[in-house]
Amino acid sequence: MKQVLIPIFIALAVSGCDANKLDLSNLNPEQQEQLGQIASDYLVQHPEFLLKASEKLNQQKQAAIDKQSVEAAKVMAKQLTQDVKTPFIGPKDAQVSVIEFFDYQCVFCSKIAPEVKQLVEDNTDVKFVFKETPIFSRRWESSGYAAQMGQWIFEQKGSKAYAIFHDNLFATGKNEGKLTQKDINTQAEKAGVVVADFRLNEQGTDSIKANFQLFSRLGFQGTPALIVMPSVNPTIENIKIIKGFDPDGLKAAIEEVKNKIS
Repeated sequence: MKQVLIPIFIALAVSGCDANKLDLSNLNPEQQEQLGQIASDYLVQHPEFLLKASEKLNQQKQAAIDKQSVEAAKVMAKQLTQDVKTPFIGPKDAQVSVIEFFDYQCVFCSKIAPEVKQLVEDNTDVKFVFKETPIFSRRWESSGYAAQMGQWIFEQKGSKAYAIFHDNLFATGKNEGKLTQKDINTQAEKAGVVVADFRLNEQGTDSIKANFQLFSRLGFQGTPALIVMPSVNPTIENIKIIKGFDPDGLKAAIEEVKNKIS
């Protein structure tokens, strides 16, 4: 019996199949117990099958999460692409939008920032939307302060000034708590605002709160998190989610969405 069951178990382990889908009706209780023991012994001797099964399970879970994120993005398309309070760079009426949720103190946001800047320059027909999402503000005060300042600069001076502030702040290379209020004020002044006039305001606070709500509803858990989608009437098929530092994936997603709606 053991010789028969081992091949069955090996096939199960390699394929990653659901054991519940296997037909074990021909096995009596004693044989089923034997199968369990053989399986246990085999996994002890070959732990690589457990790793493979774990990897496949994680992939399936991630695929399910990504699917939910895409579905949520479709429902919340207007908030993602058409919110007039959200800073953006590029044509207001662009057919394709790239939405980034980010934190100025996030190291991977810092790493992808120059890549995004280059993509902005290379895709003048795309609208890049920047959702200030200071997820580290409870740990580092500068995270929240920088987000509020960026939001205020956009309200006061528009996209051009915001782009200067945004790019220059990331270009300092200061993340994970190293950014200071002085650094932020210096870059704000370079963007053309009078820092002495800066005050926390209800509009900026409400916008950032709304960003956090979107972030949560999309199922995102870390920054950077990016969405590439048509600015109007997106479908499940032409919404792309990019999580973490993946500049090549982001570039490919922009091209793919452009091609799908052209």
